[in-house]
Amino acid sequence: MNIGNFVKKQRNKIKHLSNGWKGALTSLSITALIISIFMGYNIFKPSGMGAFLVGTMILILATVLFSGVISIVVHIIKKAPTRFIWMTICSFLLISLYFFSGTYVSLLVSLYFVIVIPILGGFLWKQLKGEFKSIKLSKKICVYSINGILTIFLLIISFWVIKDSDSLEKRINLSELKNSKNYDSSIENPIEKGSYSVKIITYGSENNYRKDFQLSDSLKTRTIDGSAFLENWSKLRTSTLGFGPDKMPLNGRVWYPDSNEKHPLIIMVHGNHTMNDYSDEGYGYLGELLASRGYIFVSVDENFLNSSFFEDLLLFHSLKRENQARGMLLLEHVKLFKEWNSSYDNPFSNKVDMNNIALIGHSRGGEAVAIASAFNKMKVHPDNGNVKLDYNFNIRAIVSIAGTDSQYKPLERQLLLEDINFLSIHGSHDMDVFSFQGMMQYDRIQFSGKGDFFKSYVYIYGANHGQFNSTWGRNDLGVIGGMKLFNTNQLISKEDQEQIAKVTISSFLDATLKGKIENRKMFKDLGYAMKWLPDNLYLNNYQDSKTLIVSSFDEDIDISSTTLKSGTISGENLEIWKETKVDFKFGDNEFNSVFLKWDNKEKSASKVPSYIITLPDLETNISESSSIIFSMAENNENERLKEYKDALIDLTISIEDSLGNKASIPLSHFSPLVPMVEGKILKKPFSKSNSKEPIFQYFEFELKDFLHENKSLDITKLKKIGFTFDKIEKGSILIDDIGIR
Repeated sequence: MNIGNFVKKQRNKIKHLSNGWKGALTSLSITALIISIFMGYNIFKPSGMGAFLVGTMILILATVLFSGVISIVVHIIKKAPTRFIWMTICSFLLISLYFFSGTYVSLLVSLYFVIVIPILGGFLWKQLKGEFKSIKLSKKICVYSINGILTIFLLIISFWVIKDSDSLEKRINLSELKNSKNYDSSIENPIEKGSYSVKIITYGSENNYRKDFQLSDSLKTRTIDGSAFLENWSKLRTSTLGFGPDKMPLNGRVWYPDSNEKHPLIIMVHGNHTMNDYSDEGYGYLGELLASRGYIFVSVDENFLNSSFFEDLLLFHSLKRENQARGMLLLEHVKLFKEWNSSYDNPFSNKVDMNNIALIGHSRGGEAVAIASAFNKMKVHPDNGNVKLDYNFNIRAIVSIAGTDSQYKPLERQLLLEDINFLSIHGSHDMDVFSFQGMMQYDRIQFSGKGDFFKSYVYIYGANHGQFNSTWGRNDLGVIGGMKLFNTNQLISKEDQEQIAKVTISSFLDATLKGKIENRKMFKDLGYAMKWLPDNLYLNNYQDSKTLIVSSFDEDIDISSTTLKSGTISGENLEIWKETKVDFKFGDNEFNSVFLKWDNKEKSASKVPSYIITLPDLETNISESSSIIFSMAENNENERLKEYKDALIDLTISIEDSLGNKASIPLSHFSPLVPMVEGKILKKPFSKSNSKEPIFQYFEFELKDFLHENKSLDITKLKKIGFTFDKIEKGSILIDDIGIR
């Protein structure tokens, strides 16, 4: 039976309304008008009678126009054949899927093609059938003109989709930002090839789904039952892979030094990608470097936990809660090397330094390494006490590369980590993990004071998600065509992005696993890495276990109190002073900071805005070698200045002792505050949409520098820390984690 004919017959059975519809329409319209007037009065009258009249009229007209458009669409659809409506919806869904980018622009572009192409197709069909020959000249001119205009716009939009976008906008680079300070050369070149020859070997479980882990010299491993760590493993996935969640393989490729010494162990894991487009091979550039410098580097295979359009039934049957399985598998790989280290017939016999282990993860792997670190210290699974955990390895450091956060929340709580070294790196033009989620895990890492640990992050202007993996490339959405809507020309090169990863990760591992404490200077001030990093814009943050936090802005709702008991905060002549959650590009952040806004345009010199912290009596010994530290971010980019470097923010940092002696230093003594960085991911004219978020920048002021300004200061009796907004006329900033080192 023809569906279209059936629908038409049923529709024709419906009787039209009688002439009474005019009365119904009139009464309904009058009622709606009266209600609109009352509503407009309540909404707009507080702003005056003029606002009431204009506002109410605009409200009614907007409603009339919007409902008119809907009525026209319904009228057209009502007259359209069912097969036309069916194919229009089908085409829209398919085109939307192709242009999917995680943004509203996908919807706009898809709607444009679905609306314009049928109009032009209908025109062409009628033209070929000769139906325009008999119409009036005026109507013919109108029809041809409209379709000509639509054709031109279709070509323009198509060219816009195909054409590469604008190149990366100029921002102040590291060499310009750090040109006034002399940086010593005590830090060893972190990307110089080491003295060790590099060997490569693979290992894998029997009956493996991948032959490259079953070579003649590959090491044989067991399988792991991960059933309790994930859900929704499809039968089709089992059929394709040859195993289920109860027999997951331990596969990995190892770059290691050709030596008889013991070396730190680095386990690296990829993130989510197409299951059959293997990701573990893409970190060879790190493996070659780190192995030559004395590390055993392992890139593990967890591709069988990745998404697959086919095996996941077009993602309607995707794996659930699999990120905890990624974390568990990482620990099983560490266990494997512990066993090999104690064996006598293995290339790694007595060659693994099990006291110095680091985990590195990319994308979902960046969250998985945090999950592994948490599981490592637990005796049972947090969501299932029947699942025993017994690892307790000496994992000293974790690295999150463009990592996700909170995809796994044990007991529906955020993952808290304590006493571990942490590094996160992320790009401003990430087209997968749009917001800097690693910054949230950074904020949740705590130090007990029982060991020497630090945490840091580096935010890279122009870096994307995929180029940290040499096989993923510039297209962060893989096979989907949404990349056509993105600013691919805005990205830095693959070579630069890999170099940044090598510099930061190699330095971090040397600092945390090899005791090269001097490398920490680089994470406080990237000027120390200027010789090796591509000349680009970077923002970085830092905190260590030697820091006494004065105010983290998380303790209570009293904005005049500090984290330290009995400390107080005061603000003077500020436009805005409040504590607030930090806004991300997409989604909510989980940590607080203080938001300060000022405008000196109409203020006298005696009313300069300031923000003052009064300290309680401190038990900590303070000396000339101590420092004032804090993190700061601009809240809104300064639009009034065309040149980015002219929008750099400066202010005055001051301290005062209990006797009233004062000294002050400009913020730019360490570094000016960099304006908010825009990662213009989408092409113009949509590039302004959700393109920036506050990234906190680390500042450290040694107390001995204040002594140079006022020798009467008694550093041991430090009483006040002040921020005075006297260098630029107006601005707004966020401050977090004010402390003393």
